[in-house]
Amino acid sequence: FGSSQLGKTKDGRQMSNDWLNGSETGKSRILKAVDGDEVLAEKIANALEDSEVERVLSKVDSSGNVKTYRLDEEGNNIGEWP
Repeated sequence: FGSSQLGKTKDGRQMSNDWLNGSETGKSRILKAVDGDEVLAEKIANALEDSEVERVLSKVDSSGNVKTYRLDEEGNNIGEWP
């Protein structure tokens, strides 16, 4: 699966709540992902806050095999998914 890692950004680690919400930059990646739909973005942000959303990271190797991993609210790998 190579050496790719989730990176650290101004908003925090990729896939973390801070990164998704744009805590430092004010640029919500959730809002961008839903094409500016503020109502939907707020529903998703609330679901994140209430731990109603699972973060899943997929890694594909050079042979096309896929492994999936659960991430916590800080973007850390906490085990295989499901």
